[in-house]
Amino acid sequence: MTYRDTMPPGQAYGGGHQPQHPQFHPQQHAYGQHQAQQHQQRPQLPQPQGQPHPRLPPVSQTAYPPYANGYQNGNQQQYQHNQYVHPAYPQQQYPQSQPQLQPQQLLLPHPQPPAQQHRQHQPQPPVQPTAQYYPASNAPQPQPYVNYSNGTYTQPSPSQPPQPPIPTPSAAPVQFVNPSYLQQSPATPRSTSHVPPASQPPARTMSPQISQLPPIARPPQRTPFAEDSPKLNERPPPSRAAPSLKIPKDQRRPSVGAGVAKSPATPSSSAHTETLPLLISVAEDCFEKANTASQRVAKSMSEAEVADHHKLVATGLGCLDVALKSNKLWPRLEVRLCLRYASVLIDETTNIMEAETTLTRGIAVCDKNRFLDLKYCSQFLLMKTLFQRNPKAAFKLIEGHISDCGTYKHVHWIYAFRFLKASFHLQAGSPAEHGAIDNLRKIAGVANQRKDFSIFAMAMLLEGFAHMTTMKDDWANRVQLCVAQVSKIQLESSIQIPQIDILLRLLDLACSLHQKSHQVAAQKLTVLQRQLEELKNSPDWPLQNGEVLLSINRMSNTAPTVSNDTRAVVRQGEGNADYLVLSTLGKQEAWAIAWVFNGIVAHYRATTPGRSATLWNEGLRVLDDTKVSTAPQPLPEALRQHDWARELTCYTHILIGLQAATVTDWARVKQSLDAIHEQPHTSPSPGSSVDILTLYLEGCQQQGMANMDEALAIWKNPRFELDPTGAYKNGSRLETELCILAALNRVYIMQEPNHRDSAETAELIDLLRPICEDNPDLEIRTAWNLVLASSTFEPELSLNQAKRHIQGGLSGAQQLNNTQYLSMALNIMRCKLFENVVGEQALKSAKAGATQARKSGNLLWMSVAEGMLGQSFEIEGRVGEAGRARGEGVRLANEAYEKTQLR
Repeated sequence: MTYRDTMPPGQAYGGGHQPQHPQFHPQQHAYGQHQAQQHQQRPQLPQPQGQPHPRLPPVSQTAYPPYANGYQNGNQQQYQHNQYVHPAYPQQQYPQSQPQLQPQQLLLPHPQPPAQQHRQHQPQPPVQPTAQYYPASNAPQPQPYVNYSNGTYTQPSPSQPPQPPIPTPSAAPVQFVNPSYLQQSPATPRSTSHVPPASQPPARTMSPQISQLPPIARPPQRTPFAEDSPKLNERPPPSRAAPSLKIPKDQRRPSVGAGVAKSPATPSSSAHTETLPLLISVAEDCFEKANTASQRVAKSMSEAEVADHHKLVATGLGCLDVALKSNKLWPRLEVRLCLRYASVLIDETTNIMEAETTLTRGIAVCDKNRFLDLKYCSQFLLMKTLFQRNPKAAFKLIEGHISDCGTYKHVHWIYAFRFLKASFHLQAGSPAEHGAIDNLRKIAGVANQRKDFSIFAMAMLLEGFAHMTTMKDDWANRVQLCVAQVSKIQLESSIQIPQIDILLRLLDLACSLHQKSHQVAAQKLTVLQRQLEELKNSPDWPLQNGEVLLSINRMSNTAPTVSNDTRAVVRQGEGNADYLVLSTLGKQEAWAIAWVFNGIVAHYRATTPGRSATLWNEGLRVLDDTKVSTAPQPLPEALRQHDWARELTCYTHILIGLQAATVTDWARVKQSLDAIHEQPHTSPSPGSSVDILTLYLEGCQQQGMANMDEALAIWKNPRFELDPTGAYKNGSRLETELCILAALNRVYIMQEPNHRDSAETAELIDLLRPICEDNPDLEIRTAWNLVLASSTFEPELSLNQAKRHIQGGLSGAQQLNNTQYLSMALNIMRCKLFENVVGEQALKSAKAGATQARKSGNLLWMSVAEGMLGQSFEIEGRVGEAGRARGEGVRLANEAYEKTQLR
């Protein structure tokens, strides 16, 4: 169960933007915009007779000091300079108030000089609207003004007064808004008319008179990404203005703030681009592209594709790392990025310590801001990380989380942590299986009490699979009890889930196969196939998805612990139900397993020997189907699925090889071994027995082809060494049974005169006797009786002992409905009990052995049975029939010899 979480930038930052304030840009040239900018003198335009000049509302002189009339009534001695004071300079002293000027006539706008027109496309700093006023007389008096950009005086001509520009408002460009700023600053519009020095914080006030001006159309501007656009924090070059007059030093007025540093002019800069959403978007794009191609990379594992995958993952991790190190993250986004960053580290890398550090940081932020959902999700991922490094610490810490969830009645996360702990126990090996079963029973108890039937059914099914793995004395009864518990609630609507139904059928069928109840298994297999056909095109079970959603009844009066950010573990649902997300078999894997089980059942009941091999080949075709596309997933997860498919493919080839060995088709056995060796070699999964099964098939091939020395070397391999106590080797019952079969094959080989060793044979028999006589597997007991009945020892077994072993082998073969065992038992009985015996009973025994040998399809046993039947006919005096039977036996023996001559 992995935390695979995506964070689209749109969801991370929301759809809101920072409120944009209207900024006013002069349509014509404004005074004080650039350094060393001066104006030409132009004649005063005639005014229409009989009409008053347009008026503006009273404007405070202190609101726009750079553009108000500095000399009232043209008297320089009565003027007192008033300069804009930034809040960061409290040491400056200015008059508290100035006399209010009367509104006068407004001059027409000053046209822009031709030299300035090439810079019109550049973004200009905002300027406060200004107005130039004159005395009440009709002839305006010339007034000197100050260029605040360079501190120089410019004296206009007495006949041609300067014309101030009319400001032009324009909409501010839309910029990305940092949500953290909106949370920390008041919703007060910020003025952009005066920008303080870089070392001081900008003022966040705006003059209220701006809203009184009507909007004016903004001239077209070029994009700020043009090559000639000004860079960030870079002053624009001084514009080329027309030459202006200079006032001599002796005529310049003194300034009140002459000794105070003035604020620099507002630089013209491009709009700031926020890079945080770009980093997150690039990271998610890289992860999505890498996960989409993971299945193809897992199958090929070429160096170029693996390198490209690693490059994409590294790029995404680098982007997330830069985003995490920035100071622009609001708390919830920070935790989500920590989860995403840690999950990719766990899935794609081996940097476990970095993942733990990141998750610990996210948990601290969750504790500070009370993000319960993200906290539980981070703890869930932290437990998976800690288990890889220190399993004991993980078991101890996860139990504490389960206790906390029980205290606060957060049932969703009780289920999640319990299932996670059970998976830890199963991964730890057989000694921890008791802990897994105990956790599953606790889950079932809570689910049954709360009527969470889907959780209860899944817990029971997993407990049944755990019992089948342990193979205790009463494992079959426990498995059937789990199946019955799930079957009695099948009518509940909440457990009408395709994956649960298929898992229930597979568990029941596997239990019957282990119990050697092949007739019952055939009936259960028919039900499984019918249900798979019904679900073949069902939308409730997507072909690409291997997840199962288990419904959980939502509790009232509890803090919300489930959100869209926890959808990898617990998912929100509609109504009063949420869902627990578990990984299970996909539709393709379920079909492949069903074909394998179908071949096993057919091997016991088929009249044609090749039918089971046909069914297994169909399972291989389903596994190799490349048209089936899976959901995007990390490369390690794709590799695990590919390894599982490879392991099932190897099992299927081993079954095909063993079935071919029973009919002495050694060419097909060799093909199966070659197919197994051609599979890409990967590290075996825990509990895998593919290697030892492959070695056993190689031993069968060498022994069947009469290569006794090679076969004996394989059977003496340390992998087939038996434990004298009879304990399961490596905790696997399958490996223990293969070791028993390897020892029995050694006994058969040492019956050959060139390899006879009575001492070693007796030692093996003494080692096998306590293990095989009381073995719970009937097939092992049957094979043990057949070997003892057909072998010669020193001293020889008594007739009663031989009869007892023959009877045990014959009854076991009949119970198992195993044609191979039955053929061997009848022919051994004919050899041991009716050799050179005249009578109807002896002839019937020989005929029965030959008939069962032909059903088994094994050429060697068919040849042996036909030879003994010919001998029985010869003793009875039926020479013609004896000759035909001996001739058939010789033909079968030659055919079997030809099959051993592989090229």
